Amino acid sequence: MWDAIKSVLLAIIFSIAVIGSYALLGRYVFNKVKVNKWIILTISVISFIISFFFNIGLILKMVLLGIFVISILWFLDVNKNGYPKPKKDKKVVIKPKAKPNRVKDHKSK
Repeated sequence: MWDAIKSVLLAIIFSIAVIGSYALLGRYVFNKVKVNKWIILTISVISFIISFFFNIGLILKMVLLGIFVISILWFLDVNKNGYPKPKKDKKVVIKPKAKPNRVKDHKSK
């Protein structure tokens, strides 16, 4: 009974940690790093294969699954939206001010 509750709590805490870290990475890192989307997918597939087909410890397995989930979410985000384009600054054009008195002075001479 307690093992089941412990497992459920561990899964909930792990899910919150992964979603929170993806939100932070998405805000501060993923927008600045431009990586090919297929490299991101390859990283996720490799971490999935390592975590399920090799006999490793529980903590390392959780870390690899976290990397898998974050990289899959990043791949889906890049595939859907693409990378954000840098904002172009508007060019400031300095226009000369018209001086109406010059026209009047020129006609009188």
